Amino acid sequence: MNLAPVILFTFNRPKHTLKTLNALMNSKLSELTVLYIFSDGPRNEKDIKFVNEVKKCIHSIKKQNKFSEVHIHENNENKGLAKSVIDGVTQVFSKHNSVIVLEDDLIVSRDYLEYMNAALSFYKDTNAGSITGYNPLKLDSKKYKFRTYSIQRNCSFGWGTWKDIWDKIDWDVKLYSSYRKDFAARKRFNQAGYDRSIRLDRQMKKDAQSWSIRFGFNLFMMNKLTYYPINSKITPIGWDGSGTHVASGINNFNTKIDNCWSDIFEIQDENVHIKHKMRTLYGYKYKDKLKEYIFWIRNLIK
Repeated sequence: MNLAPVILFTFNRPKHTLKTLNALMNSKLSELTVLYIFSDGPRNEKDIKFVNEVKKCIHSIKKQNKFSEVHIHENNENKGLAKSVIDGVTQVFSKHNSVIVLEDDLIVSRDYLEYMNAALSFYKDTNAGSITGYNPLKLDSKKYKFRTYSIQRNCSFGWGTWKDIWDKIDWDVKLYSSYRKDFAARKRFNQAGYDRSIRLDRQMKKDAQSWSIRFGFNLFMMNKLTYYPINSKITPIGWDGSGTHVASGINNFNTKIDNCWSDIFEIQDENVHIKHKMRTLYGYKYKDKLKEYIFWIRNLIK
């Protein structure tokens, strides 16, 4: 099996970065894995100290020789997460056909790299547009025959994809103009969370900068699914308010990590029960539905 490289995006959180890298080093197959680290520059003078501490951290990791290769790319100026991810992943795809992507606040399991590489191999050229090692849902694994489930919602936590998928992504989202007022399409896009259309609308108005919602919309238009593990291989540690797009105090996501898996994969359609759970978790609230209804009322008036 050709192992996929790992791409890690860092910024100004040295403690989180060190924990993420230590967990990754302890994951099986790390010594055979190529690691690319993209370290973003400071936004302001306050960031400089922490960004420099992150740089010291990642260079010290490189000296430990825990990976087959370590390539560090440092930005002097701040690109922001969205541009960093799009540019960084695109750059790595010039040399590789599949990738595993992490941010600096994710603790991976001992078998995370085994799982991700096996899933990338199995789901290539199927109905999958991406995979992830994270499961935000609290599921009883005894009720499911297979170790994964598929849904029309991508995940930005510890994910992976393939070059042929990435090359098709339109980051300008040219299809948005026709999608925007297509009630049926918006309804389908929102089946895994009412937040999706709202996030895409904000992105297109430039009120937000998200690579993830644009990637997810493109997968939706390609009719591609994302495969999640039933038992999560990742614990997020960024709920402390230190992240760029994550608020503090969020505790309704699954944080239990699993270190044991069996290679039981299957091509699947979306599970209605899981889709409902995902919709409940992500934006299935009165205010989110109200925003969507208001959007439609305004457009009907126009």
